[in-house]
Amino acid sequence: MGMVVSFSIKSWIEAGVVTAVVVINVVVGFFQEYSAEKTMDSLRSLSSPTAAVIRNGHVITVCSADIAPGDIIEVKTGDTIPADLRLIEAMSTFQEAPMSQWSEAHMYLYDRLRSR
Repeated sequence: MGMVVSFSIKSWIEAGVVTAVVVINVVVGFFQEYSAEKTMDSLRSLSSPTAAVIRNGHVITVCSADIAPGDIIEVKTGDTIPADLRLIEAMSTFQEAPMSQWSEAHMYLYDRLRSR
């Protein structure tokens, strides 16, 4: 609106400044929107977890929604558990610490899981 008024009264300097501000605003807004869209895409890829599944003797990566009963899922340190599963083999990665309340609780859970 101000740009139109400035051009209509032939105030060229004021019209040029207003035009420059509008153009800069459009360019900055475009790059911020583009950056936000890239960030949302990367967050979407994190929210749709995948799993390493052993099918027909080969390890393949599938979307968590495509896991079927009977699939064998390979879980590594730091992986998100993709579904309800039955643990068929596990390797303990912790060393026994001096007995404390913390280690007793962990050993109790470990023994219960191992005995299933």
